[in-house]
Amino acid sequence: MSSARRLLIAALAACTAAQAGTVVEYRRDGDCATDFDRMAIDGLRARIDLTIDGSALSTIADDGEQLTTQLLHELRRYMTMESDDDAIDFQSDVMRAGHIHAGRQAEALTGLDAEAATAAFRAQQIAACPEMAELGFADPDYAEAAARCAESMAAAANAPRGEGDRHRAIDAAIGSGQARAAPAQPAAPAAAAPWRTTTVERGDEIEIDGRRCRIERLVRGERVLREDCTSAIADLGLEPAALRRLNRIAAVGATVGRGVAELHPEAAGEDGPPRIALSRRCFRDDRHTGTATLTIRSGVAVPADRFEIPGDYRPMTLGAQDSEDAPFADEPD
Repeated sequence: MSSARRLLIAALAACTAAQAGTVVEYRRDGDCATDFDRMAIDGLRARIDLTIDGSALSTIADDGEQLTTQLLHELRRYMTMESDDDAIDFQSDVMRAGHIHAGRQAEALTGLDAEAATAAFRAQQIAACPEMAELGFADPDYAEAAARCAESMAAAANAPRGEGDRHRAIDAAIGSGQARAAPAQPAAPAAAAPWRTTTVERGDEIEIDGRRCRIERLVRGERVLREDCTSAIADLGLEPAALRRLNRIAAVGATVGRGVAELHPEAAGEDGPPRIALSRRCFRDDRHTGTATLTIRSGVAVPADRFEIPGDYRPMTLGAQDSEDAPFADEPD
């Protein structure tokens, strides 16, 4: 073998080693949801896999092409957007303008501004499901509880009623005077809808696998919902390329959400550098349900197709209806 060929092979091997990826993922024991399931980073590309309300989603960020793609695995759909600085500023402005427009449209239809409409919805929800009173919109249990409440309300509305039940209801209404027409009375203003009914209690700093982290407990009243030990991304000890990718992803997310956050400062998260949970303990009804522990592996060979759109996925256009039946399937290997 010639010296030139040996040098070429050595150079290619060095490039391959230099481009080895980083995988950041949670190892779970029991039931304990995390902000993401797995992140794979290789060069200028990153993929984040997560599960929201049982649905598998992925985000692929390509800083070389300056594109971000969302994959909806159950629907086998994808949506791609530009992610350069001008594009994400534009996305933020569009989201802000869309939020304002939707509020004005709702006010034109209902006569209620966004705050009053939200409060009215909140009052209706609590009347049907009293347990919702202790859950703010930002509560980690809100989405699941709201879905159960909606199902309960729909079931109650569609429950069959026998003829005898209807007659008894009419007789009871007449007897109590409820069946007689009454002049309309102005509705009492609904109570303001709390965005948060939870608080974060911050504790001491400890060390996990050589990394410093801060104890943070999410509590509702006296009930602990979860206990995290969080670390700033810069303190994770990542390879420089992986750290740059994570910082860029965090910056893009903060910029895109900035417009709506300006309208709803109560929904904004903690200021400061982005943090990630090294460990999490989850609780439900004062019972420990599971734990999650972060693992970080460097020098991992990440298959190139992990950063590509699967061939059988179709583009998704917001606001457009898809007339074809979409197959449901788990995320492909």
